[in-house]
Parts: sequence; structure tokens; C-alpha cells
Amino acid sequence: MTYDEIVSEVAGSTGLSKRMVDKIYKLYWKSVREYIKSLPLKEDLTDEEFMKLKPNVNIPSLGKFYVSLDRYKKLKERYNS
Repeated sequence: MTYDEIVSEVAGSTGLSKRMVDKIYKLYWKSVREYIKSLPLKEDLTDEEFMKLKPNVNIPSLGKFYVSLDRYKKLKERYNS
């Protein structure tokens, strides 16, 4: 099924226009992207600061995207080397 077919199907089942369904879908992913970009993961964070961040996003039917403290530390070491 193509993106346009899915948009048409959702528009038909919800009574919204195809354009509105397309905008809503794109805004959803834009908000996920903006949230991830807003996390200060390039800064040197202490363990406590990192744990307060809640660096995860749960996408229904796809799962949870997250960064663990161990993964953060390993990537930070590699980035600083």
C-alpha cells in the first residue's frame, strides 16, 4: 500500500480531507523530531542529569525509541575521541 492510498483510506474512514490527514501525519513526525533534537545529548551530562531527561519516544505499533545511559556514555566517548 502506498502513502497516498493510506492517506485516502484514513481520510475516508475519519471524514477528514486527504490534505488534513497528510498534514496531521507530518506534524506528528515533526513533533517527534523536534523533541529528539531538543534533548541536550551533545552536552556533557552527569548521570543524574541524563536520568531526568527521559530520552525516549514511544511510537504506537513501532515501539519505543530510546537512549540508555550506557549507550549515551559510549557514544559520547566515541564523539569526543
